[in-house]
Amino acid sequence: MEENQFRIPSHLDPPGCLEEYLINPNNPRETIQLAAFHEHRFAFYYWIKWTDEMAGVIPSLVSFDWHQDLVRPYDDQMDALQGLDTENSGDVAFYTWAKLSHFNDEQVYSAVMLNKIKDVYVICRQLSKREKSITVNDFEGNPHQIFIFHSVEAFQAYLPQITDQKIYFDIDLDYFTLGNPTSMGNPNKHKEYTYLKTSEIKAAFSYRNPVIKFILDRIAGFTIAMEPHFCGGLKKSNELFHLIEDIFFTDALFCKDLNRRGPKWRHRI
Repeated sequence: MEENQFRIPSHLDPPGCLEEYLINPNNPRETIQLAAFHEHRFAFYYWIKWTDEMAGVIPSLVSFDWHQDLVRPYDDQMDALQGLDTENSGDVAFYTWAKLSHFNDEQVYSAVMLNKIKDVYVICRQLSKREKSITVNDFEGNPHQIFIFHSVEAFQAYLPQITDQKIYFDIDLDYFTLGNPTSMGNPNKHKEYTYLKTSEIKAAFSYRNPVIKFILDRIAGFTIAMEPHFCGGLKKSNELFHLIEDIFFTDALFCKDLNRRGPKWRHRI
């Protein structure tokens, strides 16, 4: 058996992910990518890939998620993470699929440790004893700030202190659940799923909302985790995805039609 028989092709993308190239809403001469996937950990692959293509610019992350997804990688994972060849997308794809925790809660911390995300702002519903602001030093000793907010209003109040010019926009669709019977730290004691109203989602993610304007004016990449297991099923996850798709874009994403011009950002029309 040849030694390199199981080498991972450098062009390999992780399974089950969808990508769309979009005109950068802030620079029509550039493109950015939107990626969607069922499990949130696959965002790690795209953050690594995009940062490595940005020639030294390290965006910060704004993530909307029911969960906090801020678990530190286990000690026995650190050597493999530190030794990851981030310039080989195949290696990153395999690591994301096979070595990141399948609980989907390590991707943010892991990207920070590799210095592929600068600072992190998580807007979430899950309650825990974790500090609302922590400092993490990456493998090179660079400090990163991680902030947790339990409301959009609290994050909006903090916006004047943020100086980042590049932002990764991240949405886990389970953010739109209120009662979530799958998870601990649930502030809503419902035994069944409950959801934000459609009108509330449209208002919260409108460009007229200062938080969304702040993000879209600095967007460097857009990741969407479908997470049907935490949204009440695939049908509900798809409904929420199409709602977000319609809020931000004029046309369907991920449509292979050579005759179409592609989706446009609604806020730039």
